[in-house]
Amino acid sequence: MPALGLVVALALALAATGCGSETGRGPDGVGGTAPAPATTIDPRYEPLPPGATTVLVVGDSVILGAETQVPAALAGWKVTFDAKESRRIQAGISLLKARKGPTPRVVVIHLCTNWAEAGYAKQIDDAMAELDGVDRVVWVTCEPWRLEVASANADIEGAAGRYPNLVVADWAALAERPGYSYSDHLHLKTPGAVALAALVAEKVGPAPRP
Repeated sequence: MPALGLVVALALALAATGCGSETGRGPDGVGGTAPAPATTIDPRYEPLPPGATTVLVVGDSVILGAETQVPAALAGWKVTFDAKESRRIQAGISLLKARKGPTPRVVVIHLCTNWAEAGYAKQIDDAMAELDGVDRVVWVTCEPWRLEVASANADIEGAAGRYPNLVVADWAALAERPGYSYSDHLHLKTPGAVALAALVAEKVGPAPRP
């Protein structure tokens, strides 16, 4: 039966060249499927490895309005909360310099509400020098109620490119939502305090195993 023999021969030839295969040839002409591109996760957004569970929060009157909500949102962490009305970044740096005892695992900073000049980036550098050895620094932006605060927010965003352990918590992007603040558009009502605490907790990450 010559016709049947011809069909069998053609089928064998197709199988030998890989035609009709689902994998076939990759885009470079080599047999097999091209590998998927590798993805890289920025380590500053990964959970911290086992170790200390200490968090220091340093802030002004805005985050002071979330004094109850922030520690509650940081379940499993041992939180020291130090916020004060009218505190500026320079006073916060002085506080960091004066601290004694073990270095916190994470430090949260919210100190730009009262900024009224240029050069906030230098203040960030001074603060980060005091935070050497801290695994993660969460720097919170502020409601840009004046141009100097908006400039400070831009400096905070820029600092994330200089410091691999600095994570930005962009409160400025959320602060204007209805019901979050009082008529001054700065200080927090309860929904705003809950939202700020949730943002901080997201950026701090889950408490590691001791």
